[in-house]
Amino acid sequence: MAGSRFVRWLQRLLMVVAAFGLVYLFLVMIQPYRFEKTLSEKRGRVVDSQTGHGIPDVVVVVNYQLESVTPFQVGRGCIYQKIVRTDADGNYVVPEVSGDIDVADDLLRRMLPGFSHAYGWVVLYHKDGYVVAKDHQRAVDVIEGRPVPNVALRIPYTKQGDAYIVPPVEMRAIDIRTPDVALDAYIVRTSSVARQAKCFLEEKGNSEDSKHLRSAMKTSIRHVICGLPPDRVLPEQVHTDTFLDCAASTGLKKQRERAGDNWNLTVGALCESFRYVPDEYECQGSNPKRPSLRIVTKLGPPSAEPSD
Repeated sequence: MAGSRFVRWLQRLLMVVAAFGLVYLFLVMIQPYRFEKTLSEKRGRVVDSQTGHGIPDVVVVVNYQLESVTPFQVGRGCIYQKIVRTDADGNYVVPEVSGDIDVADDLLRRMLPGFSHAYGWVVLYHKDGYVVAKDHQRAVDVIEGRPVPNVALRIPYTKQGDAYIVPPVEMRAIDIRTPDVALDAYIVRTSSVARQAKCFLEEKGNSEDSKHLRSAMKTSIRHVICGLPPDRVLPEQVHTDTFLDCAASTGLKKQRERAGDNWNLTVGALCESFRYVPDEYECQGSNPKRPSLRIVTKLGPPSAEPSD
């Protein structure tokens, strides 16, 4: 009798385990469909805001983002990156990434109440001498002290076959020889794009293409700045966002200590800081090891790009 009860109990247990296994398998299989918008191929075009013609050789950086939610904290970060360029007509194609991002990762824990993963993407555009028109105007407004609403707009993506179509992005050419607010805004926006193009906080996690791109952007912007009149005083937003690594920051600090209270951050001072070579101790440990997910205590404003 006792043996019969044990067999029935074992049968029920096996049925529960089998049912759970089927549910889990089903959830694993549907994950790619839940996040189809993130994983699918994307196509778009970059055009000149003045002429409407396509702009060739624009670097298009796509950062794939993960937001991991637990009852205790929210972690956000870039988990994968694709870098492509526009063709002669300004068109670009970002390949699908279903084989590169495991959207079923940590699924057992995500099945618990209060735990979840959300995926999305952010698209960045760069070409020397150009800037995304709407971002450039926003930077001009900030520099000139006009209020800028902190609103993230949802972009109306459409689907065509297996690919998602990104609406055309307008970029405008900037005269890098003219020292005006338009050039200041170009410097600010290019510096911002370079920071965002760093997918992982630890440099070793980034691809060689990413490192090369950011290094080229750094060199280009420093060249633009050092081509300006050396006595020009730069807006605060420019020197705050202009690739001030440990060496340059240390060089500026030493200049400020030498000059005292009358010191102004001019183009000449900034260029001098770019040439500063720190000793072996001044920048030791300036890039500590950190996780690729940034931990925050609450949700911030929504991403400018759609998330699944």
